[in-house]
Amino acid sequence: MDKLELAIATDYSGESSRTEDLEHILKMVSQAGFTHIHWCHEWDGDYTYSTYEMQQIREWMDKYNLKAKSLHATIGTDRDVFTLCGNYRRDFTADCEYNRKAGVELIKNRVDLASVMGTSEIVLHLYVPYKTLEKEPERKAKFYENVKKSMDELQPYCLEKGVRICMENLFDMPMEYMEEQWDWFLANYPKEFLGFCLDSGHANMLWGADMIRIIRKYGERIYSVHLHDNPGNADSHDIPGMGNINWEETMAALAASAYELPLTMELSCHMDSEEAFLKEAYKKGAWITELYQNALLNN
Repeated sequence: MDKLELAIATDYSGESSRTEDLEHILKMVSQAGFTHIHWCHEWDGDYTYSTYEMQQIREWMDKYNLKAKSLHATIGTDRDVFTLCGNYRRDFTADCEYNRKAGVELIKNRVDLASVMGTSEIVLHLYVPYKTLEKEPERKAKFYENVKKSMDELQPYCLEKGVRICMENLFDMPMEYMEEQWDWFLANYPKEFLGFCLDSGHANMLWGADMIRIIRKYGERIYSVHLHDNPGNADSHDIPGMGNINWEETMAALAASAYELPLTMELSCHMDSEEAFLKEAYKKGAWITELYQNALLNN
């Protein structure tokens, strides 16, 4: 019988810049039975990976017999993403061309890392500055114009590298802005370059049970997932089964999408024992994988 393939995000216990801690995570993940990782370190901020660091990560993966399912790219310099209030150093949505191009360059850095790690997908956020747009709706066109410039510059680079950008659904904006954003991407870019990342926890907070409709609506572009649970009112990144998500329905809908195994869980460790946490995470990951596979057989 083939070994179960399953991925977990690497920042389940936070982030550390100490390389011994980074290697420890991959060792623990491998020992727990996971076959793949979702590299989630430096998912936010404007850190740039050195080519030497990229090789170091790949060597750790080879040492512990791990593959990369995906990695999390960054939106750039820390800022208030819900308002338009000037330009920041690295921001692919910026009005200032220097800062916008610096943001594009930062995403290319993650595309390079993905290529070295051997994965064909990166996950990216796009926060719509809705607080400004609700007061000044005329600024929406310029915002999306900036996004389009950046995506147009990224497209040939990604296609050459064989890496797809997957835009993640977020919870911290009104739902109409989230669907409008994904509709915009559908209308402007091909599936070979751009897809979506279904974050089940975010979807549960924003859409609740209507998440199933969202999966079905955008299923042809769902190539990446962040699977985790919550009670619907907190982004707690719990192990599946600990919140109120209906995993049978969710996996059935996902099985009818473009997504392909292995599943990726993006969890936070809420246990005293890292080993016990990873053991339980693997167990529940195997459970939802079985739900997915059973649904595939019934499609």
